[in-house]
Amino acid sequence: MKLQPNKTDLAVAFSKGVLGAIPYIGPIVAEVVSTLIPNQRLDRIQRFLEKLEERVKELDRERIEKEFRKPEFIDLLEDGFYQVARALSEERLEYIANLVANGISKDDAEYIRFKKVLSILGSLNDIEVLFLIMYGRLEIGDHTFMDRHKDVLSPRAATLGSSEEELEAAFIQDSYKARLVELGLLRPRFTRPRKGELPQFDDKTGMLKASGYELTPLGRMLLKYIGQPTL
Repeated sequence: MKLQPNKTDLAVAFSKGVLGAIPYIGPIVAEVVSTLIPNQRLDRIQRFLEKLEERVKELDRERIEKEFRKPEFIDLLEDGFYQVARALSEERLEYIANLVANGISKDDAEYIRFKKVLSILGSLNDIEVLFLIMYGRLEIGDHTFMDRHKDVLSPRAATLGSSEEELEAAFIQDSYKARLVELGLLRPRFTRPRKGELPQFDDKTGMLKASGYELTPLGRMLLKYIGQPTL
């Protein structure tokens, strides 16, 4: 009977075979595949566990051990490890550690809820998370967060005289907000037109033009779970 090759066999064959035939970048990619990626992922998991310990070390140890044996928590932690291994920023590790720690800290936690919120977090890139945090901070009157990240969060306007690069930047920024709306984390806010005036429509979408955005209950829940302030 012919055995199917496992993932390790395929990785070795890929590194030694395919990459060996690519003389310029092949050796570099082989090192990334075989050494750098695994080491980086282990380092991220270690840093995540250190952050998680900081957040739960004041809890009763017996309770923590009990939580860690629950299949529901193990499932949540497994999802957390997967996201941690792919995290590109220290802030992302903080978000995941806060979310998992909130699951441990809460009495009779509904882990399916935390698993859902973790899944939503995993579907957002770092800039989309920054936009969500910004709207949470603006609700409580804190503009310092936007000031610290103004290079990313400052509005990008597309006009007839905009360069191609400026147009692309504006469309990409709109896509971040659209993604947050699509996931139910933000909702558009509309201004009622004055008497005798017609409502404004967005030239790009043909829909009513939003005057701004605000957090939804789901958006506030996500921010709360990852340790960010909201109303």
